[in-house]
Parts: sequence; structure tokens; C-alpha cells
Amino acid sequence: MTTFDQELTGRYVAAGGDRPDPDAHRIARAVFVRDTIRALYDADKRFGLDPADNGSLAELVDAAEEHLEHIANDVSRSITTTPNTGGDTA
Repeated sequence: MTTFDQELTGRYVAAGGDRPDPDAHRIARAVFVRDTIRALYDADKRFGLDPADNGSLAELVDAAEEHLEHIANDVSRSITTTPNTGGDTA
């Protein structure tokens, strides 16, 4: 049986949080945060709790989605705009 910390660490690594690439690491952290908040939201619903009664988990899920989208767009822009080194590449 795994502990809660082991479960979270496993989910973080599965999302790519252990990658050395800074962009992949940023995306993995955002995915991890989004999925963790969504899991809390879904657990509340599964146990018959209205997520709105326990704070704003729905708003946190939305904010995490927006944050992930922002990071993905930022990473996408940094990949498509490669710096000009000023030298010949041939």
C-alpha cells in the first residue's frame, strides 16, 4: 500500500516532473497541479459533497486549466521562435 506522498510523487513523475528540460518541467508541474485539484473535486462529488460547499474547487480547476494553457502557449512560442545566432549554419 502506498502512502499519499508516494502516490503524489508517482503522479508527478508520471506527468514528467523529473525531466531536466525546464519547459517540460513547467508543463509537468501544471499538469500535476491541475490533476490533483481535479481529483479533489471529483472525490467531493463521489462522496455526495457539493464542491461549492467546500470552497471554490471548481474555480481552482478552471484556474489550473487556464494556467496550463498559458504555460503550453508560452512554451510553444519559445519553441517556434528560435534565436538567431548571427552565424552561417551551412
